[in-house]
Amino acid sequence: MRTHVRQPVNPDQLSLLQQVFDDACTEYRINKDSPDGEALALILVNSLQKGMSEKEALSHLAETMALSR
Repeated sequence: MRTHVRQPVNPDQLSLLQQVFDDACTEYRINKDSPDGEALALILVNSLQKGMSEKEALSHLAETMALSR
C-alpha cells in the first residue's frame, strides 16, 4: 500500500484557502461551524495539498459541494 505524504500549507496558500472558504460560506449561506462548513474546509485543504492550487478551481469545487448538499 502506497502512502501519500501531503505537503504542509504555506501562508500564501492558507490565505487563498481562507478567501475561497469565506466567499463560499457567504455566497451559499454555509455556517462555518456547521458540519457542511467543516466538510468544505477539509475538502479545500485536501484538494490544495493534492495539487489544486488555482483559486478558480478551488472556488468551483466549493460551488459544486455547496450545490450538492
